[in-house]
Amino acid sequence: MTGRHVGLALFLVVTVALASYGVLTTPEPRSVAEIGSADRFVCALPQDVGGYLAAPPPQQSVAPRSTRGTVPEGFEPVAAVVCDIGIGDHVEADGTVTYVERRYAGDFGSAVRELNGPPTRRSIFDAECLASVLAAAPVDMWLVDVDGRAVQPSYPRGDCGLDNTLGLAEILELPEVEATEHRVRLDAAGITYFYSCSPIVSTPVPGSRSLLDLTLTPSGFCRFDTAGPDLMFTGADRYESEPYLDWNAALIDVEPAGPCGERATSLATTSTQSTIGDELVMIDVHIELDGCRRILGDGFTPLSAPASVVDSIVSAAS
Repeated sequence: MTGRHVGLALFLVVTVALASYGVLTTPEPRSVAEIGSADRFVCALPQDVGGYLAAPPPQQSVAPRSTRGTVPEGFEPVAAVVCDIGIGDHVEADGTVTYVERRYAGDFGSAVRELNGPPTRRSIFDAECLASVLAAAPVDMWLVDVDGRAVQPSYPRGDCGLDNTLGLAEILELPEVEATEHRVRLDAAGITYFYSCSPIVSTPVPGSRSLLDLTLTPSGFCRFDTAGPDLMFTGADRYESEPYLDWNAALIDVEPAGPCGERATSLATTSTQSTIGDELVMIDVHIELDGCRRILGDGFTPLSAPASVVDSIVSAAS
């Protein structure tokens, strides 16, 4: 995710939660933000990351931030700090991932006007509101003045009971003048959650089921060094194949793998859902990147991996 799009990511909001906001009413006036020291502000962890940490984040604990609200009269920002809402596309062998704190500078006049703008409100039962259940993802952002003081703005209430984040959009159009990388370590469950593959796998036992019965749309791969006696996890990447590879089309005419005694030294795995009986389960699919170049799954007949599949996995990590 790029810095320019950090505030533009979207996530689903449950309609019932919006319903609890109520029908057309008058929003309560917003309080004025408290001015505090910028030293109190440290980027919040990206969404969901806090539940999957293998070790405490390295940032020093700080005193509570000052209260959010409208930008106080006379407070003149010279910079805005915006924190990534998501982690990067790569995880290292020890589970380390990164996210970025970005600093913007320039003329904040338009942004402050939008942040301090009056609320607007339309019933959530308006036809246009009911047609959409999308809301801007929460972004950690604060403003800093020349004296090193900071405020954390709130947003005016917008249509359908959602925050109006045009002020944030104005900030993201300003020049990005500094980027600070933060590093945290995920546990195995976190790697599986964010990268759609498990860093803990066992050698699959062949079976009679056909891998062609699965719908393979990988969104991430874990990588392993298989040269030694044990699989060694070497990292994971989100998968964005360029050009786009339709895996199911690439595998449609693939034959079962024949006998092969050549050992692979590099392996990639991804996870996919499949129904076994009445149960929906996750299945690890292994792709040998060298050696016999097979596609393997526990209980499945091995397939020969097409060159297009292997090449797309290799290029995704380069």
